[in-house]
Amino acid sequence: MLFRSHIVFSLFLYLFYLDLSQASFASKVVFGIFLFLATIFVDIDSRKSKIGNHWFFRPFQWVVSHRGMVHSLLFAFFLSFLLFLVDQTASLGFFVGYLSHLFLDFITREGIFLFWPLYRKKISLFGVKTGRILEEIFFVLVLLVDIWLLFGRFITFV
Repeated sequence: MLFRSHIVFSLFLYLFYLDLSQASFASKVVFGIFLFLATIFVDIDSRKSKIGNHWFFRPFQWVVSHRGMVHSLLFAFFLSFLLFLVDQTASLGFFVGYLSHLFLDFITREGIFLFWPLYRKKISLFGVKTGRILEEIFFVLVLLVDIWLLFGRFITFV
């Protein structure tokens, strides 16, 4: 999926979290920051991504392939656990953002190595082509829901 699809889906998840959570304002902000960081972090393994296109990530990209190890549940658990040792709220936000990215890439035709290193074949759920019409429809629908959820916070209907 494209960057913008990952962002609007993460915003949807964050707005949903805000409605459910009884956490403090600061915790909600920390959760949101780490949710969005993880959402974009997962594509660190791609030269074409918004985050991975920086020169200092090139050595990392020489040893991993795009949608490989970094796009796996094990890597998500590992990084989230390390962050959990520092801050539980940040870890939860990071894990949710990471899983949201994996889920969206999982439904694309390209698939991901979801269970790496136990299962070394890419798997795909629906076969959506990245950047094509189904992704565009998904993007617009989720964006409209995000807008509705955002405005719903400020406007109450009688």
